[in-house]
Amino acid sequence: MPDNYQRIEALAAVIRESRGANQELLLEWLKRALVEATELEYGSPQNISVTWNQRTGDVNVVALKVVVKEVEESKEHLQITRRKARKYKPDAEQGDTVEVPVDFNNFSRSSVNIFRQQFHTLERSAEREQVYKEYSSRIGQLIPRCVVQQVYRNRVNVRVAGQIEAVIPPEERARGERFEHGDTVLPVLVEVQSPESSEPQLVLSRSTPILIRRLFEREAPEIDEGIAEIKAIAREAGVRTKIAVTSNDIRVDAVGTFVGMKGMRVQSVMRELNSERIDIIPWTIDKKLLVTNALLPATVIRVEMRNRINEDTGETETVMVATVPDDEVGRAKGKGGHNVRLAGQLVGYRIEIEEKSLWEYRKRWDDMLIIDISELKCVNDKLAERLTRAGFDSAVRLIEGDEKSILKVEGVGPVKLKSMLKEAKELNLQRQEFVKLEKEKSKILEDEKELIDNIADEDKREFKE
Repeated sequence: MPDNYQRIEALAAVIRESRGANQELLLEWLKRALVEATELEYGSPQNISVTWNQRTGDVNVVALKVVVKEVEESKEHLQITRRKARKYKPDAEQGDTVEVPVDFNNFSRSSVNIFRQQFHTLERSAEREQVYKEYSSRIGQLIPRCVVQQVYRNRVNVRVAGQIEAVIPPEERARGERFEHGDTVLPVLVEVQSPESSEPQLVLSRSTPILIRRLFEREAPEIDEGIAEIKAIAREAGVRTKIAVTSNDIRVDAVGTFVGMKGMRVQSVMRELNSERIDIIPWTIDKKLLVTNALLPATVIRVEMRNRINEDTGETETVMVATVPDDEVGRAKGKGGHNVRLAGQLVGYRIEIEEKSLWEYRKRWDDMLIIDISELKCVNDKLAERLTRAGFDSAVRLIEGDEKSILKVEGVGPVKLKSMLKEAKELNLQRQEFVKLEKEKSKILEDEKELIDNIADEDKREFKE
């Protein structure tokens, strides 16, 4: 088979032209592939040595044979007579080991094919090992030069730098993005599969919030310089993103830095994201003010932090309740609730939207429950003033307060404290009963008004008929 040697030589040349793979590892695998081919050819593996001359770039493949007086049957690939051995080593004696060039022309086609398949498999493994080493330290970075190869069931297969297989899984795609063969795409690396995996090695993302950070870092050099900083990102990929930014230099406007002159920087990022809307707000450690900014363009009248029991987990959680004008509830929540949802992710708390009319209605009853400390008969004006300054300005605060702290107030002793607490609790219960009755009365009046309005509407319809 005259072309066998050329076939294997061509495969060995891959080592000299390997795409950055570990050449020593490829040499080892070339040897392993040859050993398997000789095992198929002779029934037992040949003792193969593969060396690479770094100066000339030549790959030398030899079989190590033992010099014997007479070659045993079926061991021609392992033994050699002294007369033949002296062609390769003039002073060869019985028992020596001689390097004999491998004659690939004696190999059958099936053995050569086995070698070729094994070598390609091992070469592929070497390439994947090299990719793993190169890219495992680049997780979270932008990966340029990505070209779409195939789109199948929302899974986008791409090639990085023209040769490395990568994938954008369905869950890492932004909503509404469409790709076709040959399109270029700029994603973020989120995972590197192990070399043993049969899947594309690089897992890329177009939906991660990290993509927003990396794109702005590319547009705003102030981020690398430490002047400007992104403190928080909330994103619904393909729909809307909110980022909270700050400046470490009082002379630099953080929001202006990210927007850029005439909006050029933020528009550049939006173009890369297929016009995904981006809201840029100033960061503040004041959570209530941050909620107010995050819910823009809605007008926030007030923000209150409330502790509630989560129905799903049964644990206590803090909820930010934002009060907005009745006609701006839709604007505050956003289409599909994405505005309030993203604002909550940005702040770190769940946000609930409350209409101003509902807040005023609740406030009316809450105000009725408040019993001023001066309403207690056992507290005179001077003592009421001292208790107010100490923070005990109502019956509820007196009841819930620390007794040791109350006793520190001038004019309050154990006996006085006992009488104040007794009266405060009685007044509090009376007020709760009163408010309860007023609510029931108000509900009856509302029902009656609704009934009258319905009757009036029916009378109008009958009159028209």
